[in-house]
Amino acid sequence: MAVKQKVSECVDPSAEARLQTILRALQDIRACSSINEKTWVNIVSSLGTVLIPSDPVEYKRFIGDIENVLDILAKECSSQELIFFTLKSFYDEISKPEKQLSPVMSIVLQLMDVENIPTAVKYILNMGYHEQSLERALYTLCTWLKKWTWTKNLGPLVLAFMRGLENEHHYDILVDVTVATVDQLFLLLILPDIRKSVEPVVFYMLSRVQHSPQAFHKIAPHVKNVIEMLERENSESSRECLAKVVRLCVELMLHFPGYASLYEPLKKTLHSYYSESKHQHFLDCKSWSEGSGTVVPSRCFSGKVGLNNLGNTCYMNSVLQALFMTKTFRNRILLNDKEMMALFSKLQVLFALLQHSKKYSLSPNDILNLSRPPGFVPGHQHDSSEFLGYLLDTLHEQEKNLFSQPELDDSMTGIVPTMVQESFGGKTGTVSQCDECLTKSERGDNFRELQLSFPPSICEDQSVQTLLHYYLQPEKLSGDNQYHCDNCGRLTDGERVTKIIDPPQRLVLTLKHFRYDPALQQRTKILQRVKLNSHLQLENQQYELYAAVVHCGSSVDSGHYYTFARDGSDWYKFNDCSVMKTTGEDLCKLKPPETPYILFYVRQDCVEPENLPCALLSSRLQSALSKDLLEYETDKKKPLRTYNTRQNRNDDPPPPGCGGGGFNTNNSNMFVC
Repeated sequence: MAVKQKVSECVDPSAEARLQTILRALQDIRACSSINEKTWVNIVSSLGTVLIPSDPVEYKRFIGDIENVLDILAKECSSQELIFFTLKSFYDEISKPEKQLSPVMSIVLQLMDVENIPTAVKYILNMGYHEQSLERALYTLCTWLKKWTWTKNLGPLVLAFMRGLENEHHYDILVDVTVATVDQLFLLLILPDIRKSVEPVVFYMLSRVQHSPQAFHKIAPHVKNVIEMLERENSESSRECLAKVVRLCVELMLHFPGYASLYEPLKKTLHSYYSESKHQHFLDCKSWSEGSGTVVPSRCFSGKVGLNNLGNTCYMNSVLQALFMTKTFRNRILLNDKEMMALFSKLQVLFALLQHSKKYSLSPNDILNLSRPPGFVPGHQHDSSEFLGYLLDTLHEQEKNLFSQPELDDSMTGIVPTMVQESFGGKTGTVSQCDECLTKSERGDNFRELQLSFPPSICEDQSVQTLLHYYLQPEKLSGDNQYHCDNCGRLTDGERVTKIIDPPQRLVLTLKHFRYDPALQQRTKILQRVKLNSHLQLENQQYELYAAVVHCGSSVDSGHYYTFARDGSDWYKFNDCSVMKTTGEDLCKLKPPETPYILFYVRQDCVEPENLPCALLSSRLQSALSKDLLEYETDKKKPLRTYNTRQNRNDDPPPPGCGGGGFNTNNSNMFVC
């Protein structure tokens, strides 16, 4: 409390005073204890309020304080997990549309080694942030490049962020931010101190916008001045940059012909510098044209359709995509011609659209409203395994109710398996034996999922197969877990053995990456890497992995879910609205805090069916597809909104990102002066 009081006494301090206040607070906190996660959030946020002094004398002292702050942060931020948490706090700040932040906040990027930046960016993109959030973050970073040269990792972060967005096909974001910032960034090439950071970003932007001359034409009026300044500097760096500017401009003029009035003065400037022998093909790279000119881009690059995040609904989206990629289950749902209850009918429509829609992504609002389990609060993060269980139970009960209707033959009730049972159902047999009288009791149970716990002593070489073996090991019943023996009439020590009697066609396994911590009185995530077996043996049956729901986050109560799934030999990554091709190796290489959570295996004697053609669907589903196609064609004709119109529109704010409560704090004013 003393620290907070000291900080809050400042009234409208100078940049130097504000930074010194943060520094003193850090020193006080560090003297008492290590910096916790809530404090990290406040540190990052408060750095964004520090203005950069313009007076040279003040600036020199200011940089000294910056170095002292960073020195404390570097000593406290020792683990990779904490560094990634700091980066997430940093991203949460720069992606808020209502905030105008100081680039001083970017000093936390110096906590990372530059070679780890792409991994950190991947971690952020896997959190499932809304597109408007991604666009705001990239725009903020690009504007900071114009204002702040001290953070050496800022340029590499911008470049890695653009590459990450490109990999996930966010072309509209990349084009919009490029057009909004490229001319100002291009002018920075004349400054030796910042050139190393800005140059890769500028050339990356200009070489990727190949569908429109807009970005090139924004820098064209400045080319003459930039070339003259680079030539005047006459350093090795400036000469290399000058040659690149000339070669890229020549390529872009050839690529976008027909602008004689603009190009004539440019050609005169470039003529004396251009050498055919040194010609480099800057445009031999991926273009950002796929997403331009449409509000709803096509699914053509992956062949799959994403699901929009409706406000922390990644737990639902990841499960729905895994079920959709279960082809037998999908086809049985689609081919059902009986009149079913609302959830079943809406799932039919969703599966039909996921298979045949041309849209980039869909909004599963109906499924969310009809399948929300009791206690699941709208807008909050929830457990994907719990949602999967509730969804399958509901579908199972709805189909059972159909079989129990009076018009159906009584002999059918309880005999015909539901689609859920047939696809995922198995049966276990449990034998419990009393240690005193040796009496045995047997019980059979149906299951649709096996929850695999970790052994008390966790070893490094755990695999899904070893966890499955551990699940089926005999369990000693003693202490608080004694067995009630009917023969003895009391609690006794005993043993319980579980066996798989009827192996399911598709085996669903949940890896329980959490453990209750009595000291903290809460569940903590087990950040244990588990070897993913592409093939499993259960009793005498062989299974092959075809889908996995992944949890990304260091806490069980926060983070983000996404799905890997296989279609034939091709693997895909379903991350809310984004779907991209990947490999099974990428899934197996995941490291904590990215942990496979729900695994889907198919029994190898089960033949996977082909995708259903549209002609085999009911008239109701074909009508839904026709309506969806009309919406897609209408949206294609709408003009693409510019960056400013996107950011300034008066729509409702986007749904919150998938962060959960574990990353939030109400003490946001701890360092506010």
